[in-house]
Amino acid sequence: MNSEQIVKNFLSGYGLKSEKFNKEELGNGKTPDYRVYKDVELFSYCEVKNAQKDTWLDDKLEKSKPGEMVGGLRKDPVFNRLSAHIHKARKQFDAVNADEKLPNILSFYNEDEQSGFLDLMAVTTGNFFAEGGAVFPIYKHVSEGRIKEDIEKTHLFIWLDAHKPHRFLFNTINSKFQSELCATFGFDPKKLELIHS
Repeated sequence: MNSEQIVKNFLSGYGLKSEKFNKEELGNGKTPDYRVYKDVELFSYCEVKNAQKDTWLDDKLEKSKPGEMVGGLRKDPVFNRLSAHIHKARKQFDAVNADEKLPNILSFYNEDEQSGFLDLMAVTTGNFFAEGGAVFPIYKHVSEGRIKEDIEKTHLFIWLDAHKPHRFLFNTINSKFQSELCATFGFDPKKLELIHS
């Protein structure tokens, strides 16, 4: 089952029906993956991104000779990959919902055991969340860089994980649709953690 179908099935568990755009609409430019309906009303738009396993080391190992050491130093690719997904998704949302009449939902299906929900939180909030509750704003160059507006125009992030429990990240800066989204997915908006502070 591909990531789009996994997200479609997940949303259906909340009474939401996801429909692809038709060929003519797809031919006119970028669109998100789904129009999402609640009952018969158009409820939101949803884009699906696949956080695939990083194969950098695997590729090096495959090309190496027997007994040869491979590896090396490099920047963590997870943040760049997530940032690129968020940036591209915003363009897809803007193609059909530039005026934000409906919520934009960005769903990730994660297959990378080295990546997780905390990486998404770091990218979107600029914070490192340590065990014990301490918060360190060490990733602001990411969250307040080129994807700052992209984050603000995404009203809900859904992180579906192949290896861990699924998670939701509500936009607490742009809370335009927060009550509606919380009601749909079973959250109390008064109890949402203000992770952007």
